[in-house]
Amino acid sequence: MAKRGLVRPAALIGAAAAALLLGAIVVGHFVALPAIAASPLIDANLAKAVSGPLASRLADLIFAASAVLALAAPKWIASRAGTTLALVLVGAALAHRLLLVPHLGKLWTRVDLVAGRPADLLAEAQKWSEHQQWLLVGMAVLVLAVLGLATRRQV
Repeated sequence: MAKRGLVRPAALIGAAAAALLLGAIVVGHFVALPAIAASPLIDANLAKAVSGPLASRLADLIFAASAVLALAAPKWIASRAGTTLALVLVGAALAHRLLLVPHLGKLWTRVDLVAGRPADLLAEAQKWSEHQQWLLVGMAVLVLAVLGLATRRQV
């Protein structure tokens, strides 16, 4: 039994992984990448070229942090639902990293944003980018649900 006032290592690791996950999703994908794309200092094609590797590293970080969260969840959260949600999060992060990010990278490299050509590939790339945003929102909700289950009083 842990002494009063001490934080269990699994709780510390789980909370740090959840914070890293939320930071990569919210700050990385919803603040930094759009700020690069909207920068008046560079044109749209260069912004996409610069943000591509950053998006790939963010996807790696999201997957690694979700795996750490899933490993810490059984010892940290009393409910099995927390572990299940963490495993669903790992699956979503893996699909994001291995399927969605490479597909989006290929689509955006074949599009000229300044000229808006080819229009069909531009529309497809925008559609898949919207799918990515919804997946990231879903992953953020899963992280918040895991944190909510972690804050429940453990008996």
